Amino acid sequence: MNTTPPKLDEEPAASSTHGLTQVLLVSAFAGALVGLVGGSFHWMLLHGSQGFAKLLAQWKAEGFFGLPGWLLTMVVVGLCVGIARWLVTFAPSAAGSGVQHVEAVMREEATPASFRVLPIKFLGGLFAMVPGLALGREGPTIQMAAVIGTQCGKWFGFTRGDRSLLYTAIAGSGLSVAFNAPLAGVAFVIEEVAHRITMRRLLATLIAVATAIAVYRAYFGNAVELSFTKLLPSNLTELVAYGLLGAWLGALGVLYNKSVLLGLNLFSSTAPKVSPIIKAGILGALIGLVAYWQPQWVGGGELQVNAVLAGQLSINALIILFLVRWALGPVSYSMSVPGGLFAPLLLVGATSGALFATSLNFLVTAPFVLDPIAFALVGMAAFFTAVVRAPFTGILLIIEMSGSVTLVAPLIVASVAACLVANLMHGEPIYDSLRARMPHHPTDR
Repeated sequence: MNTTPPKLDEEPAASSTHGLTQVLLVSAFAGALVGLVGGSFHWMLLHGSQGFAKLLAQWKAEGFFGLPGWLLTMVVVGLCVGIARWLVTFAPSAAGSGVQHVEAVMREEATPASFRVLPIKFLGGLFAMVPGLALGREGPTIQMAAVIGTQCGKWFGFTRGDRSLLYTAIAGSGLSVAFNAPLAGVAFVIEEVAHRITMRRLLATLIAVATAIAVYRAYFGNAVELSFTKLLPSNLTELVAYGLLGAWLGALGVLYNKSVLLGLNLFSSTAPKVSPIIKAGILGALIGLVAYWQPQWVGGGELQVNAVLAGQLSINALIILFLVRWALGPVSYSMSVPGGLFAPLLLVGATSGALFATSLNFLVTAPFVLDPIAFALVGMAAFFTAVVRAPFTGILLIIEMSGSVTLVAPLIVASVAACLVANLMHGEPIYDSLRARMPHHPTDR
């Protein structure tokens, strides 16, 4: 984890030969492209997942030319995941989330990804996530945005320094588009990606986010991601409970990061002579079997989060969903197919928060009854903070995804507690760990 506080100063003259106006104009153009590409990716993922769910229901009811539905599902999902992993072989930096590569570029530990990463991330993400892998759309969208940024720098004849600046600055517009959360995208660049904040980078990020979100909303609407009924009013004493939730999730976040790394290690070390494409296909087929019998367990997690916030799940269902997703997320990520970590871990945080409040409600009486919906929302930000170690981004992300500022104080208390406990446990932020696994100065073939 970078412990040096961000500084706002001027970009070194040697790395920036173009005027600020030129950089901002290109940033605006790149942001508009991100809005179109990222919005299209989101639309295709949404409608592709809905179409696949209908196919599963049809196969389950009728089979397919004599084949049992479960077998057909295993074959189809296994093939899709295998194709996603095969695509990564053409551009190794497209593997996984891609956020770690964007951070590595910022720290001059890697060169910006080539243009081929964009179509591989787009298609590979669809092949991996439409059939139900527990991966998020934000990782591919962030890296695709970064690639668009550096390519725009090339098209307009920018120097290497300014192309690298655009690679990291435009990445924030990818997160903005993925969750319809513009301020979280800006915070992500400032807090998580940037090793040093400059006015040039900050302005480029702001204008790219503005144009990206404008294009996205013009074509794909402006609905908030999370829907829920009116929250119960909170009081000062409840902040103690929110702090305890944050502390608990800080510890869980450290364990979750270890689970992700364990999954990656097991995938690479198990049957080392077997192609990773075949191994990914086998794991994909097993996840396909889960999707066939329990479709409510798979996918990025957005539908399940809204079910938690709607109060549709019993405590037993919450426990099962928490345990399943704790395992399914690291297993899905272990295959190194294009897909992010944010959306799946938000579901783990939501189920954790709801379970925490529901459990405490067995021990207390009115007027001290806790609202499981409020604790689910706060749990999302706290668990995000524990895993990624970016509290400001997590807080803004939940505020914008929910469209509500009611829980600002609880979000802050829980996120600070989560970050504190994770640091006391010497847990490393997930992207620092993933970046350390990358080869030095990786290049795509």
